[in-house]
Amino acid sequence: MKRLIASVAAGLLFSGCAALGAPVGAIFTAETYTQSYFSPTQPLSGSGADAHGESCSMGILGLIAFGDAGYDAAYKAALTTSGASSLYDIRVDKKVFSILGLYTTYCTELTGRVAK
Repeated sequence: MKRLIASVAAGLLFSGCAALGAPVGAIFTAETYTQSYFSPTQPLSGSGADAHGESCSMGILGLIAFGDAGYDAAYKAALTTSGASSLYDIRVDKKVFSILGLYTTYCTELTGRVAK
């Protein structure tokens, strides 16, 4: 019984949950993958350059995690930096970086065309 409990505890200790579906290396992970793509009809009034927004969360020692790596935070960051009222032709990428599960970052990068 002690061996079973030790095995479960070791599995939980050495498993990372920061990748959320992406392959994770036990020693090192540095990966980018496309999460989604949304392209509605281009607005009738003007289109501009690309806007970029990023939101991240961080984990330390597999014990502490903080930040906001959500779509909404990345979308708001893109609107703020570009001064746009909305975006279209949006691409969302996820970035995962982890070293031994001791330090992990998980970022959402959103890029879209500016509609004013």
